[in-house]
Amino acid sequence: MTSPFSIVSHLESLPRQRVLHGPTPLEEARALSRHLGGPRIFLKRDDLTPAGLGGNKVRKLEFILGKAVAEGYDTIIACGGYQSNLARITAAIGARAGLQVELVLGGVPGEPHPVSANLLLDYLLGANVHLVETEPRWDFGTAIEDLAQRLEKEGRRPLMMPLGGSSPEGMASYVLATAEMQKQFLENDIAPEHLYVGVGSGGTYSGLVLGECNLKPSYHVTGVSVSRTADYLVEKVVEETGKAREILGLPEVPRASDLSVFDDQIGPHYGAPTEAAQEAISLLGRLEGVLVDPVYSAKCLAGLIDHIRQGRIGKDETVVFLHTGGTPALFAYEPAVLVPGLPA
Repeated sequence: MTSPFSIVSHLESLPRQRVLHGPTPLEEARALSRHLGGPRIFLKRDDLTPAGLGGNKVRKLEFILGKAVAEGYDTIIACGGYQSNLARITAAIGARAGLQVELVLGGVPGEPHPVSANLLLDYLLGANVHLVETEPRWDFGTAIEDLAQRLEKEGRRPLMMPLGGSSPEGMASYVLATAEMQKQFLENDIAPEHLYVGVGSGGTYSGLVLGECNLKPSYHVTGVSVSRTADYLVEKVVEETGKAREILGLPEVPRASDLSVFDDQIGPHYGAPTEAAQEAISLLGRLEGVLVDPVYSAKCLAGLIDHIRQGRIGKDETVVFLHTGGTPALFAYEPAVLVPGLPA
């Protein structure tokens, strides 16, 4: 399996709970490009995937839940923060697949968790929600394993999903998304030099860099971290893509020197709004009528804007911004945090 065609055919044959009915839109952001003085900017609208108000997790969960159904699991356990996008999408697609969805959602002690935005949608979509305190932020202790053991005693067969859906099956979805974009580039007669994506747990970024080294698109993938240091992410991605190659049967994996990850847009901590993210939200909303959230997509867009202003991206080049969704999280923030000057 060495040709791009054979790679795509092999991944398309994996078990899948199909939700996508075609490619997500690729839209040119002409007004934003003019405002920044170039380059050409295209938005890959994975925020418009058709399940649970959309986002990049839909692609991953098609394969993760497809595998779960094929292997006879009847329950999915997913974990994340109180406003997890993965939790929301798992609840939506899990309901469609007839799976019981259990969500273990955590946050640092004292962090508020009003039942709004993503958390409200989790309940509306019928998931069983278990709120726990986590310190540090992503340390769930034994909460997930304890829940799995209890469910097994009740006669359930639960599958524990990794944080962020960062599994080989989830990565496969973004290798296929690479092929999807290549077709769209041909249709639009473009050959982008850059693709920017936000990086949390690293699964989407890992899938995209696997797509880059195996399918050879015109662009280089740049990741903008929203939570962890670049050094940590590079080491993790190299390790995780190495494991994925064996499971998915891919011929190539990235080396550390192949990876471009920036961690200067995180701010005080994960989920904390920044001035650069506020500007990104305002610019894309007012110039293109497209919303981005302050946790993931706005920080990635802020990184892209910063690199344009620094001259890292040439004015005559073309860049794709992968919009990973997460827009329901906007409703978890006070208005004045997102739009400075509004009354609290």
